[in-house]
Amino acid sequence: MTDHHRSDVFQTEDAEPASLGHPAPAQPAVVIRLLDALAGEHRLPAEAADLVSVDPALSLWALSAASSLLPARQLPSVADALGSLNLTCLKARVVQEALAQLGKRQHPSERMQTWRQALHGAYLGEALARELSYPHPHEARLAGLLHNLHALPAVVWDVESLFRESDAALATRVQAWRYATLLPDALRYQHWPLDAVRDASTLVQILWAARKLADEDGPAPEQNAADLLGLAQDIVASLCNQARLQADATLAEHTSGAKAIYVMQEQPVQLRQSLIRFASLEQLMVGMLGCPEEDAGLVVVSRHLREAHGLEQPLYFQHEPALGRLASRYILPGEPPPALSVRVEGSEAAAALAYQWRRPVMVTVGDGGDSVSLLDAQIARLAGREGVLAIPVGDAVTRGVLVACGYRAQLAALGEDMTYLAKLGVLAGRARPQCAAAERETRSEWKTWWQTRARQLAHEINNPLGIIKNYLALLRVKLGGEGSISDELRIIHEELDRIARIVQGLTLEAAEPAGALVEVDVNALLADLVTVAAAGLMLQKRVQVDQHLEEGLPRLRSDRDKLKQLLLNLLLNAIEASAEGGRVGLETHRLINHKLERQLEILVSNSGANIAAEVLARLFEPVESAKGEGHLGIGLSIVRALAAELGATVACRSHHGQTTFQVLLPME
Repeated sequence: MTDHHRSDVFQTEDAEPASLGHPAPAQPAVVIRLLDALAGEHRLPAEAADLVSVDPALSLWALSAASSLLPARQLPSVADALGSLNLTCLKARVVQEALAQLGKRQHPSERMQTWRQALHGAYLGEALARELSYPHPHEARLAGLLHNLHALPAVVWDVESLFRESDAALATRVQAWRYATLLPDALRYQHWPLDAVRDASTLVQILWAARKLADEDGPAPEQNAADLLGLAQDIVASLCNQARLQADATLAEHTSGAKAIYVMQEQPVQLRQSLIRFASLEQLMVGMLGCPEEDAGLVVVSRHLREAHGLEQPLYFQHEPALGRLASRYILPGEPPPALSVRVEGSEAAAALAYQWRRPVMVTVGDGGDSVSLLDAQIARLAGREGVLAIPVGDAVTRGVLVACGYRAQLAALGEDMTYLAKLGVLAGRARPQCAAAERETRSEWKTWWQTRARQLAHEINNPLGIIKNYLALLRVKLGGEGSISDELRIIHEELDRIARIVQGLTLEAAEPAGALVEVDVNALLADLVTVAAAGLMLQKRVQVDQHLEEGLPRLRSDRDKLKQLLLNLLLNAIEASAEGGRVGLETHRLINHKLERQLEILVSNSGANIAAEVLARLFEPVESAKGEGHLGIGLSIVRALAAELGATVACRSHHGQTTFQVLLPME
């Protein structure tokens, strides 16, 4: 290799090439199984992580989506990444992939070969990492799984350049996760010459070897990999063969061992069926949340069997352990069930078999009726139908059996989709309170996550706040306690303390209990707020503040921070609403209302255009602000909330070119 070539090899790639497309889509076989696993679920099923972890595209998506949620710097596993995501987010992604698959025309043999190489690389990368005692084998597995996740053009003129660009694009995507991992480097350098990676990190070398062995056959790749990793060639060959067998087994599991031509014909049909199943079960789950009955699952699924599939006479056979029998009971309003029961052991009735086998059972009644259980024949005759469907109800534990009756053709059509019927039984076993509990659990998990992030935020904000306060103290010493300057520094110091308390309050670990009351000099507080505003908006707009503050006001016992925030919001709003060179008024008064209650009145007014009546009617509601960028339109809603917490009232009047906000605070 010449020096010129070597200098080209070590040229870094910092940006994703614009010529490359998005990574390859998810595997249809995985998408089909995920649709079935996720349908109607309110928490992440255990098999979802196993399915996502064998699909390169979905693994890449899960880790990308979780990168902004997981605080740890260590690269997580796919299972940990999924656990941090909202289940709805995963469902939406899988449906999106399914819909995209229905419009693709890529030959399955090409897709399956690429997937086989990815699985081979994943299993081999993990095996090599364990052989070398690499501390994070899941990184090596992920590197192998992602190594060929790129879209290849139909015509390739320069293979080496293509791979270099593709690898750089994929590495850039992974690098955006900001985890402390060399995974991006491993992906970036996987196609570089052997001599270039001899002094690279272990993960880079593992992926280089795994990729070489997964993509090429023969003794030469084995020898190169053995030399690079410092392993015996027979060990490398053995690990490679084991990984190949694992990859073939995974592929066979997801395609049922079918050949490419079969997959090409059947997968679009299976995708459509899975999407239909998914939509139906998700709709049922949503319907359960609005169902008032205690056994919401049974009611909703029974109605679904009737309305969607034409099955009649829904009966629920509840298991009675003490008697060892299944006994029918009431489900739908206005439809009392016949008094039926059947023993569990030794019975040939569909309900008993479904309970024992824990899978749906169908029975059609013959002309003579002697080939089936007499109970099934009676149930079918009562409904005027030709057979019965029995679905075990429950998830981990079967609690009973749901039985419905239909014609032969209806039952035959449903019998082709046992996965769907089994999921109906799982949904039927859920009660509405359990769904509510799941929602509370989700809210609790979200609250825990937010508190963790808030604590991190508080820690990061408190550091610069502490530094600023230290410099303010030094500045005050250097200035020698000048009156006006010292007073301004005091206000800045107090505002910094208030920021620290607000941030600390986000963590629910505030030093003082919420609503701590202190003695507040309202006139002095307003004077401080005018000083704060004078350095900003008042100066910019040349607004004058006229203060008419009643002397001798008693100190008010209140939450100083909340009162300060309320009044500052009103003052800044008044300044913003004033015309250039306008005037703002501040007044304080002692009042006695019609109930003979002593109150402190604070008026904040400004001149200018009147507030329209329709705006005035919803003035304290959070709305889109008309003030432009940077204004959320929530300032007055915060004022109302703060007033309620302080036991105060706030009102507004606007007429004759004057707008005035009145705050009434109780005086003890």
